[in-house]
Amino acid sequence: MYTRMDAANPILVQWKKEQKVFEKNLALLRQKLNKEAIHDLRVAIKKLRAYFEFYLLLKKTEDLASGSLDGSLHSTEELFTTTGRQRDVEICLEIITEFKKSPPISINQFSLYLQTILKITKAWTNQEIHRYKNKELKKIAFLLKQEPEFNNSIELEQIIKSAIDEKVGKVSTHFKKPHLLRKNLKSVYYWLNLINQSEKYQPPLLHNILDDLGSWQDHDVLLVRMKHFRKDYLPKSFDEYGVLKELEKNIQERKSSLLRSAINKTRKWLKAITIA
Repeated sequence: MYTRMDAANPILVQWKKEQKVFEKNLALLRQKLNKEAIHDLRVAIKKLRAYFEFYLLLKKTEDLASGSLDGSLHSTEELFTTTGRQRDVEICLEIITEFKKSPPISINQFSLYLQTILKITKAWTNQEIHRYKNKELKKIAFLLKQEPEFNNSIELEQIIKSAIDEKVGKVSTHFKKPHLLRKNLKSVYYWLNLINQSEKYQPPLLHNILDDLGSWQDHDVLLVRMKHFRKDYLPKSFDEYGVLKELEKNIQERKSSLLRSAINKTRKWLKAITIA
């Protein structure tokens, strides 16, 4: 439940909202693993991470220097990393299923390899899900509630907008570093939940850019794993060796196309929000 005081603190409101999503999916996963719950859990963690990042920006270095905030999301980050290993394999399987359709190709050895790895990563996810102690998020919620800088909603909104504008100002410097570009744009996208009149920043277009960058990253993950399997495990005498090598070229071309699309859209987005 939110109190009237909480309502003046958009960071706390959004934190509690995502904390509830996180706890719901954690409970579901402790009963049975499923892809949707893992996805929703990980998205909730990404949002919580973004809100905590803003909190750290506001606190600057005083608490970091004292060590009072050191490792505040340590266990949650470990959960995110472990579930990410399973999610990466599932994404690889989803993408190659599409590649195998048109034109039809046979990459059964690589598919079998991914299925084997999936079983292992699912076991890791299950272990981490049950080992996780849900204390960190409640502790941070308490810190957010106690923060005096969050009591003035008008002043806080201006601080958030300034932080968003500062990140936006650095976007073009990340065009050659897609991972960093995606990370920073995600922070902006989630921070928009904290302010009124966020339409100035055109969230739908930003979401579209993030879709392209997310697909780029998915194909990058697949390419790394495919090359590793082909070079380190698959005998060169197998027909699939040549098939995978050719497929890697197609994936690289797809990555390049997605990145070009994302950067072109980002330039349009930057121009649009500057005019606005």
